[in-house]
Amino acid sequence: MNFNLLEKTFIEESFQGNQEGFHYIEGDLPILLSAPHSVTQQRNGKEKHGEFLTGPMVMHLQQQLNCHAIFKTNNLMDDANYDPISTYRDFIKQLVLEHSILFLLDFHIMAPTRPYNIDLGTGRGKNIRHNQGPKIVNHIQQTLIDHGINDVLIDNIFTAGYPHTVSADVSKSCNIFCLQIEMNWKLLEGASDSLYFEKILKAMETIIHYLASMEDHT
Repeated sequence: MNFNLLEKTFIEESFQGNQEGFHYIEGDLPILLSAPHSVTQQRNGKEKHGEFLTGPMVMHLQQQLNCHAIFKTNNLMDDANYDPISTYRDFIKQLVLEHSILFLLDFHIMAPTRPYNIDLGTGRGKNIRHNQGPKIVNHIQQTLIDHGINDVLIDNIFTAGYPHTVSADVSKSCNIFCLQIEMNWKLLEGASDSLYFEKILKAMETIIHYLASMEDHT
């Protein structure tokens, strides 16, 4: 997969999505990957730069592991991770029920000026509704570190605690484990040529396999 070329598709919003401005790919694993900021969004009347590479990342992981995936394809002057009402989040809730999804990973990218690499947002524990929720998050943190990614924090700044984030809303509505994964742009820059980008993809594949193994422990 040519990530740089595919990223351009999201920048230009030339990906053919549905009229709601997002695209869904069905999978078999009870895991849904989400990229609600994969195109430019609108928040409180102001345009916010898209986290364009999250779309290709979610597509790649879906193809490799056959989990479910959803990502924004068009800016409809909305923000699926902020607005009180969101067709994107409503569609996710429907997917959770129809496909018995147990885990949601919501991908985001933070500014390269942040002094750490990844922030795992649990809503300070509220969004990881699983009898082993804290253990799972700690395992995800350690997996990233084991793959050579340092400075992986939990609920540092991007906690996903705001009630209209994808993680908080879906977790509360569907009672499932939801984790926001905020990655530093400096790890991803150059995509296909970035050593850290490859490490993150490999770590995420390991994490998804781990979550799939937890299916019988909910």
